[in-house]
Amino acid sequence: MKKYKTILNYDNLQKTDKKRSILDAVYVFSICSILGFIVETIFVYISSGVYSNRGMLYGPYCPIYGFGGVILYFLFCNLKPSKANIPYAFLVSAVFMGAFELLSGIFLKNIFNVEMWNYDSMFLEIMDYTTVPILIGWGILGTIYIFFLQPLLHKIIEMIPKTMLKRLAILIIFVYLIDFGLSVRHIILDPDFLRKMVTLEAKL
Repeated sequence: MKKYKTILNYDNLQKTDKKRSILDAVYVFSICSILGFIVETIFVYISSGVYSNRGMLYGPYCPIYGFGGVILYFLFCNLKPSKANIPYAFLVSAVFMGAFELLSGIFLKNIFNVEMWNYDSMFLEIMDYTTVPILIGWGILGTIYIFFLQPLLHKIIEMIPKTMLKRLAILIIFVYLIDFGLSVRHIILDPDFLRKMVTLEAKL
């Protein structure tokens, strides 16, 4: 029987001894969080001339990009950066990252009673917190991740001495937990903190 290819067919996984690990995920989270902060800060500064902290934490990082990076890491850790995998990477990225954005918006609204973004009334919006065009954008970004960012992340992680790999990861986790705790305390003491930040972003 003739075999027909579909968008869900993809090239074989890489023949590699590299395994997905919690340590690698910590570094991916950290690097993507910092890169996300830098990109958003530069974009806002160029477009408005105003410096704005683009996250809810004190440090120079945006955790939502870190979590997004970790999701893509576990989805595509051993996927070949080949043309045969482009449709698969596009579809999976669009679905998973779109769902992540949607759930994040719902979480922020129900837990902190604040909307960091809202696409109500926008073209083909989905439950206010994502849209079909944005899903397409996530698919494109996921494909770019496969071909460019994933190899770079692997190289950066491999540059870290093995003797420091675990200790540095523990230090990163510790710093994030402290920052997260202080930031949550700040939000509890000043419930309007996030709303003020959203108002600022709306003016930019």
